[in-house]
Amino acid sequence: MTTVELTSRRGTTWLLGALGTALLVGCLVWLRRGQSYTWLVDFEVYRLGAEAVLGGHGLYLDAASFSHMYFTYPPIAAVLFAPATLGPLAVTGFVWIVIDALALVGAIWCTLDAVGVRGPRPRAGLTGATAALAVLLVPVDLELALGQLNLILMFLVLLDLLRGNGRRWQGVGIGVAAGIKLIPLIYVVYLACTGRLRAAATAFGAFAGTVLLGFVLVPGDAAAYWFGPGLSANRPGAPQTPFNESLRGVLARLLGSDEPVSLAWLATAAVVGVLGLATAVALHRRGFLLRGVLVCALTALLVSPVSWLPHWVWVVPVLILLASLAWRQRSVWWLALTVLTAVVFGLRVVFWFVPPEAFYPLSSPANLGMAAGAQLAAATYPVLAVALIVALAYPVLVPARRDEAAPAPV
Repeated sequence: MTTVELTSRRGTTWLLGALGTALLVGCLVWLRRGQSYTWLVDFEVYRLGAEAVLGGHGLYLDAASFSHMYFTYPPIAAVLFAPATLGPLAVTGFVWIVIDALALVGAIWCTLDAVGVRGPRPRAGLTGATAALAVLLVPVDLELALGQLNLILMFLVLLDLLRGNGRRWQGVGIGVAAGIKLIPLIYVVYLACTGRLRAAATAFGAFAGTVLLGFVLVPGDAAAYWFGPGLSANRPGAPQTPFNESLRGVLARLLGSDEPVSLAWLATAAVVGVLGLATAVALHRRGFLLRGVLVCALTALLVSPVSWLPHWVWVVPVLILLASLAWRQRSVWWLALTVLTAVVFGLRVVFWFVPPEAFYPLSSPANLGMAAGAQLAAATYPVLAVALIVALAYPVLVPARRDEAAPAPV
């Protein structure tokens, strides 16, 4: 057997293994959540958005609301979901869950490689086990049950930043992810600030290509998105809902304000964004590549106008990094932070303290008059994210000793 044939056979084996793991994860989610009334609700919005595009209806018109939710992504996203209209919702929805779970497997594979798990068999075993356990985390559970797309975007970003260094295609994944959902544009800035100007230009070019493609395929909807109601700050939903775990949501609840844009949020997001991005760049320059990527991701989640619970699927690579640090350094500190992070993202703490009427409808006035315990419960993700950024930034916050060994890329 030639080397090419052996490599091809191994590649096929790993691909089948990844697909099998994704199917297992999909079945686990279906068994746990398949009877829920929120099952595939977001996927249905994507699908109906695609039907609106194919039928020539206005994607961003008020009359185009689906299940009391609006299509909030750029028009190219609706075009990409066109295949989802080819079969019954139950079938295409499950296929989508498997595709999303496959992205989870890929993201875990990339992260394990970044923390030094290089042997194919150990990495394959850890990838499968981690993917199965990840379903217990609230963001991953809701991501798959609702039929969201954040795992796919996360995989595109991780593939670009962890596997793309020095490659001509680096930046394409980030650009495509930003074309589907604007927040990944922060990684274009991150690439530029870390000196990877060619990759940053490639990423921006890929993003611009998705915008141009939208104007070519659905010019009316593209114009409505970029110059009309599509980019309205109100469109994603009320900022004060406890489902919104961004700084904007925290401030809206604390200040008792449902304003779509406030000066307090803009100022806070600007400060946190600059400091977080600067920290990520400093970590990258010190050789802590994975830390830099994850600090950038946490910063993006904090400054985003909305960061719904499923958006926090980035907790999966964060937990892998924390567990790796605890194992390699035999550190009780890192172990405690790993356990705390797993507990916070594994328990629906917010639901214990916040009254049910605060969630449905999302714009309920109950969101604006929360008690202190409910305020803290509804802010657990952002508070922990800030703590994680500080912990991961330790190498750049504390001067290195002269006898300190060269840092590992984590």
